[in-house]
Parts: sequence; C-alpha cells; structure tokens
Amino acid sequence: MNRRLGASGPSIDMRLVAIAGFLLLGVVVVIVALISAGGSPCGDFCGQRQPDEGRGHVADGTPNMNYDSVPATSGSHWVTPANWGIYGPDEPGEYASPLPEPQSVHNLEHGGTVVWYQPTKIDPDQLTKLRAFVQDQLNGQRFKIILSPWTGQDFGHPIAAVAWDWRLYLDEVNTDGLEQFIKEHYQKSPEPNGGPGPPSAQFVI
Repeated sequence: MNRRLGASGPSIDMRLVAIAGFLLLGVVVVIVALISAGGSPCGDFCGQRQPDEGRGHVADGTPNMNYDSVPATSGSHWVTPANWGIYGPDEPGEYASPLPEPQSVHNLEHGGTVVWYQPTKIDPDQLTKLRAFVQDQLNGQRFKIILSPWTGQDFGHPIAAVAWDWRLYLDEVNTDGLEQFIKEHYQKSPEPNGGPGPPSAQFVI
C-alpha cells in the first residue's frame, strides 16, 4: 500500500491520504450545513423582497402615485414623512385619517415599518390585538412603526407589513411574526437615521 515519490523520496501511506481526504470532505459538509441552517432568524416572517423603485421626492399631497408592490415598499414619495403612530378614524387630530401611501414610503426610507390592515377583512378582536402590539412597539426602542387602515387596491389578505424593499402578507395577527419582521428590517434602509423621532419627541429630516 505504500507509494514512493521517487527513488529517494519519503513513502506515503495512501490509507492516510484517503482518511485525510474523507475528514476534509466531512468538515466541508458540516460548514455548508451550518451556513445553510444559519439563515435569518425571522424565518417565514422575513417577507418577500420587492424590486427597488427608487426614492425620489415629489410635492406633499401629490396624488395617484403608482407602485409595483401593493402596498408600496419603495419609490418616489412625499417630501415630509408622517409621524410614527396609529392612524385611523378612531384616532384624534392629525391621526384621524388613514396614512397616505406616498407619505408612508418616506417613513420606510427612514428605516421604519408600516403595518396596513384592510378594515373589511379583519375582525374587531384581531384589530384590537394588532393595535395593542403596535402601541407596545411605539413605546419601546424600535418605535419606527405605523399602523393604518388601507384604502387602496385589495392585496388579498387582512394585513400587510412593509419595510424598505420588503413585504409580508398575513392572514391573521401574528405578533411574534410581526416582531421578527420589524426586527429584521429595522433601519435597514437608505436613510436609517432620518426622523421623525420617538412619538414623544418628534422631529423631521
């Protein structure tokens, strides 16, 4: 079984070479398996990546913006972002109306998440649960979140969470899944340090 590299060269035990080869192959297999299994911790709740549609500015109030993703995950948007918070007919003051989609994209550009719900597709108990979850987020460190009723094209699900270039559809309120989505994409955007600031200390960039 011994082989020599030349007349005076050292002998090589081919069995040792074979064993070393198998060990090396095993190490490679283990490394590949670990890399494959070590994906993002958000798992099924990472959402689907959407094509980037740019990030130009248009005048506040510009209507009829068209986006490839429903709801929008990037694209031209209003100059002024919205304050973080909960929007809808039950909210006071400036929050009493649904969030305009072209304004919401500016919030995504600043690293936030917008959670849209379709009022005709979500029952009151689910909405109460969703509002409580968003309020908890607003009170915490990852405060860049907005909840709003959706008034645009039907996207076929009760809930859609969007971040810059990412979209997650949900058929029911899954707070763990939403939290994973928010954590995964929080401030991963073109202008992550932009405002507004926390709801208690709003500022705009």
